[in-house]
Amino acid sequence: MKQLLAEVKANYLVAEHTYVMEIHAPEIAPHVRPGQFLHLRCTDQYDPLLRRPLSVLRTRRSNSATTLAPDELDILYEVVGQGTDLLSRIAPGEMVDMLGPIGRAFEVRPRSQRLLMVGGGVGVVPLIALSEEAVEKNRDVTIVAGYRNAERVYPSNLLPAQVDYIVSTDDGSAGRSGFVTDNLNDFLDWPDQVFACGPVPMLKAMKRVEFTADLEIQIAMEERMGCAMGVCLGCVIGTRGGPQRVCRDGPVFDIKEMLW
Repeated sequence: MKQLLAEVKANYLVAEHTYVMEIHAPEIAPHVRPGQFLHLRCTDQYDPLLRRPLSVLRTRRSNSATTLAPDELDILYEVVGQGTDLLSRIAPGEMVDMLGPIGRAFEVRPRSQRLLMVGGGVGVVPLIALSEEAVEKNRDVTIVAGYRNAERVYPSNLLPAQVDYIVSTDDGSAGRSGFVTDNLNDFLDWPDQVFACGPVPMLKAMKRVEFTADLEIQIAMEERMGCAMGVCLGCVIGTRGGPQRVCRDGPVFDIKEMLW
């Protein structure tokens, strides 16, 4: 994990209240794995004081013709309060203070060929990163993504073209109607592994999905964090192995570990 000031290359709207920030961070980008996150300071002032944990959407090479390691990364975030509103106002050329990469990443088993990914809202972000890595290795990927309404749906051009992208909305205004976990019946006997990220109610519902095989389901937890270094204990959750810090012991866990 490193702390640095990194230059923002772009910061633009992709859906309602939803932005992508492109950042030049050659010290961090080559080391990011899907499921890990960054801790960004929102301002150089003291209000708000705490950083914001944000998932990495993808890493990129600024010169795509080269074979060098990635030197840029993108984050996707929703404006939900003062901190993320300040992030949305950062202009290209300005600097952002970040820590990262942080946490335990997703792990795809060598023999897994068919990957099912289930995301709710911003929980889709680390799954897009995982899907990009998977399709590069010729794996089959389906992302079933749930959003509040049509205005919140992430455009398909954020995902690799090879991914089967299935959208559902709570109000039925786009894609399939209902909660994302209500739309998994077509995939109960398809995947070799399952990955999920989203709000806790969605993850609890994932635990009740009756897949044909006894599949490993890896989940990335979303929690409020103070330090993201395992010191403040503000993101502790209960697991079968005892209390765990989402920032350092996660954010990726086996769903069977959860005490729900």
